[in-house]
Amino acid sequence: MGSTHYWQRPIDLPHAAFAAAIRDCRKIISRSGIPLAGAGAIGEPVFTDDMIQFNGVRAAGCETFEICRKDIDRHGRDVVWSFCKTNRLPYDLCVQVTLIVFKHHFGELITIGSDGHDSDWAEARRDCQRALGYGEDFRLNRNVPATR
Repeated sequence: MGSTHYWQRPIDLPHAAFAAAIRDCRKIISRSGIPLAGAGAIGEPVFTDDMIQFNGVRAAGCETFEICRKDIDRHGRDVVWSFCKTNRLPYDLCVQVTLIVFKHHFGELITIGSDGHDSDWAEARRDCQRALGYGEDFRLNRNVPATR
């Protein structure tokens, strides 16, 4: 069954907050025990001060999840709309916790939606709360369009 997560954010995210989000992502994802690969479900995941990029490993991967500190919108808008289809494969949990981390660090600058419901994010919220001390109150934004 397919599962896709959507987010909308400004083209340029503040550097200090992005670096802090990446540190939190490294911490929680390293504790997950979920094997991750890089783009195309091969190679190594990327966690730098300017980008996060990962996928599941080979057959356990679907679309690559990626957020760059600076991005572009091909339509000339000042916001970027992105998505990642995970098919609910194990790395889906890593995508969810990453989006919760980004929501924590960027607040209203980022809106997050999903094909699923808030209840589908319970494990990710619980993991963030335990590992990072926040995330329990995360809720999906219903105003993030599933399509453009």
